[in-house]
Amino acid sequence: MNSKKWLISLFGFIVIIILIIEIFYNFYGYSRHEVDYLVKKRIPNINNEQYDTLILGTSLSKNALGGLNIHKNILELTSNSGVSLAGNYFILKRYLSHNNKPNDLYIFIVPSILYENLNTTGTYSYFESVFNNDKEIKEIKEIRPKLYTRKFSFDKYFESRLKSINIFRHYRQKGRVDHVNIIENSLDEFKQDDFMSENIYNRIEVAKENKYKIKIIPRTYIDRIKKICDELDIKLTVVIEPLPSDINDIFKESKIYKYILNKNITVLNINDYYSFNNNFFNRDGVHIRGKVNQYYQNLIDKYIVDIY
Repeated sequence: MNSKKWLISLFGFIVIIILIIEIFYNFYGYSRHEVDYLVKKRIPNINNEQYDTLILGTSLSKNALGGLNIHKNILELTSNSGVSLAGNYFILKRYLSHNNKPNDLYIFIVPSILYENLNTTGTYSYFESVFNNDKEIKEIKEIRPKLYTRKFSFDKYFESRLKSINIFRHYRQKGRVDHVNIIENSLDEFKQDDFMSENIYNRIEVAKENKYKIKIIPRTYIDRIKKICDELDIKLTVVIEPLPSDINDIFKESKIYKYILNKNITVLNINDYYSFNNNFFNRDGVHIRGKVNQYYQNLIDKYIVDIY
């Protein structure tokens, strides 16, 4: 094969690959990541339902609850911290637009979701490309007018399209498992008093940096979530997820933490019931080990909400 034919064949192959990616991106829009699946697949398929309890939250509690058999009167719609509290507000509104209101709303959070001001590297993937109906765009642009104004760029194109290659993501919700009772002492094997990963150290520095700040997105949308709950007589509870103890100590003294308390919102801190050793966390410093995750499930059931 001469070079000209080789180049033509290569070009044709690339065009076919791009077409395949575009097909999956446009017809399986929920295949890119968990938030896509939640917003574009799960929620639209929930109609005229009645759940007593609705749970929103970050990927930490998604790992705990997403694949777990829980009571049928509880609906879990957890996502990740990248969607911000604005994303959780839109998830709540999308659910309420087609279903009966719950009696209780639990929002599971880590400090990073209260620092998320929709100006990070994940904003396009987890917010702009997901929450894009006209009402959502109009509302968020009143606060952040520069959102949804980005011009075409190859990095954003590939960021959004290449993730859609995973065509098996939409089967993720089919398998659920029963809970496992974990004895607290069995976690001692993971404890290392002097252990601190670089990522945990970085999280501590971020917590210090934001200790005396209240950013506009979390402030606005905790207020709007509270307003919806008050209007519909839904009991709102904010749950602080597992944190390394140093981060928990800083966060409990932060301005945004006190702001939430002053809004007459019930706040339950899972770290008040159990101290999570640094070595309980994975390499990213956020998510927790498998056995610790199972114990976290037990703590939720015992102290937060009856899920089993």
